[in-house]
Amino acid sequence: MEKFEMNQKKLKKKKKKKKKNVPDHNGNEGIFKTPLSSSIEKMTSCDFQTDDRAHVEIMDQSVKDVVRILAFKNAIMYNKHLFRGRVVLNLNCGVGIFALFAAKAGSAKVFAVDNSNVVHYTKQIVQNNDYHNVIQVIKGKITEIELPVKKVDIIVSDWMGYALLYKSTCSDVLYARDKWLKSDGLIFPDKARLFVAAIEDEKHKNGNIEWWRDVYGFNMNCLREVAVKEPRYQSVKVQQILSKQFPMQMLDLNKATCEDLHIRSKFMLPIQRSGRMDGIALYFHVYFSKSHVPLALGTDPWSPITNWLQTVFFLDESITVNVNSMYYGGIELCSPGLSYDCTNILVNFEMLKGEPAQAEMEAKMCWHMKSSYVPQDILLKAAGHSSNEPKNSQRDKPGITKISTQSPFCIEADVKRNKNNFQKQANGKLTS
Repeated sequence: MEKFEMNQKKLKKKKKKKKKNVPDHNGNEGIFKTPLSSSIEKMTSCDFQTDDRAHVEIMDQSVKDVVRILAFKNAIMYNKHLFRGRVVLNLNCGVGIFALFAAKAGSAKVFAVDNSNVVHYTKQIVQNNDYHNVIQVIKGKITEIELPVKKVDIIVSDWMGYALLYKSTCSDVLYARDKWLKSDGLIFPDKARLFVAAIEDEKHKNGNIEWWRDVYGFNMNCLREVAVKEPRYQSVKVQQILSKQFPMQMLDLNKATCEDLHIRSKFMLPIQRSGRMDGIALYFHVYFSKSHVPLALGTDPWSPITNWLQTVFFLDESITVNVNSMYYGGIELCSPGLSYDCTNILVNFEMLKGEPAQAEMEAKMCWHMKSSYVPQDILLKAAGHSSNEPKNSQRDKPGITKISTQSPFCIEADVKRNKNNFQKQANGKLTS
């Protein structure tokens, strides 16, 4: 019995020693068997709030946006002659999927840059796919890093944001263009156009805004005043559209400056059916104008869902509209003050009706884009439907190459049929 007790005491001492020798989550001694060596493994929930792109759920959501990924893949792989032997800069690379496409297309060198801790995984992915001799992953802000080359031939960047500008990284592209892009260099994609259309959406307006008037019998109108000033990011159905879409000015990153990120445009909305105008929707088309075949990506209600969805701005008071009536006015997207901060954008909107000499103000709003919260069920729906065939209600639109799950925007017959319209859009000449 004495020997047994002595052996038990020795075993307990050994266990205690083992526990003391293993570092815990914070580097202190604890019971964890594997030390956390990388910065991303040490990230907490607070860290992910400021760097959500380093979270696997956000990566999953991004890579499953099939429409977006295939548009970039086609733009690169259908233009191997432009990438072969070239030096490519992939801005805000994420997990590096576009850098991998560029390397596969024959690029001599690809610099994949991102300020997020996602680059920890990007390096592993590049290594696992044997492109470590071609792709160099760099962590840091594009305005603070230095590339090991003087110039690059091509910039590839998924720079678009909600309503084109909000949370976009186009200012990074402009900086990189001015500092590193050769005079005859290319930007993929390089042009984009914002569109506006009137919509009817009583369900979401009641559910998100009007319900604050009476919450369990209490008046909470102060919160309604806040809610109506913030846009919603949702999938707009074709049946909800009341007017023809109006194209605003083209944003051309080949020659744009930061001043061009202040969008100011007049609009006309010819009403196509009678109903209640609850708000407007903004969405965009983006073009790879340097491609040898017309390539574009649409985020409009007629196209398959992407993670950008459509940005909906609700009016304070809904307006009854009649078919064949005309509404017109001005819309402005800008950062407060003199800054060009794409994470803080004001949208000023005025809409009139009637003859110019006797025009009546129908709506005047100022929305503030300061949150990009999208309900999780909407994102799951976007991921689930992005690779599906368009529904029957998603009718073809002039000027945009027909969508197919096999090759979005790249079906040869449609390319030939839409080539002239695409060139007009890319040059800013198509107005309907």
